[in-house]
Amino acid sequence: MHPVTSDNLYATLLRHLPEVLPYVEVAAERHDLRIADVSHWEQLNTHPGTLLSEVLAYPLFLPALAEGRDNDFLTRCFTFVEALLDSPGGYLEDTAYYTFIEPCLKSREMLGRALEKALPRTRRELWGLIEGWNIMPDPTWPR
Repeated sequence: MHPVTSDNLYATLLRHLPEVLPYVEVAAERHDLRIADVSHWEQLNTHPGTLLSEVLAYPLFLPALAEGRDNDFLTRCFTFVEALLDSPGGYLEDTAYYTFIEPCLKSREMLGRALEKALPRTRRELWGLIEGWNIMPDPTWPR
């Protein structure tokens, strides 16, 4: 996947994670739009992190990670997170960090699953949190 930019965030999200469509539809309706009329994330919210929290992180990603289900979906999510981290100029890096990476600390089980599924840069970010917060790592967690 290519790096995600502000301009391609919405299209990339829908293309790679179509499971978000019902949540995007609800967000569009709140703004008196039909989903077919939405072409950019700014039409739905004021910040990309708000949109991604509302349509992906909280309804889909974090529950799947907590329950250890939907491996294909989680793989696609972590690919998307990696693309956010690689955004030109680092514009979406904080969005990736605060919306997807930091919430993985909710439990040791979620953190372990996240480390298993994460791609290299995301895994490094997770390990930075583990070390920064002095979390005792499980010997089975991948580096």
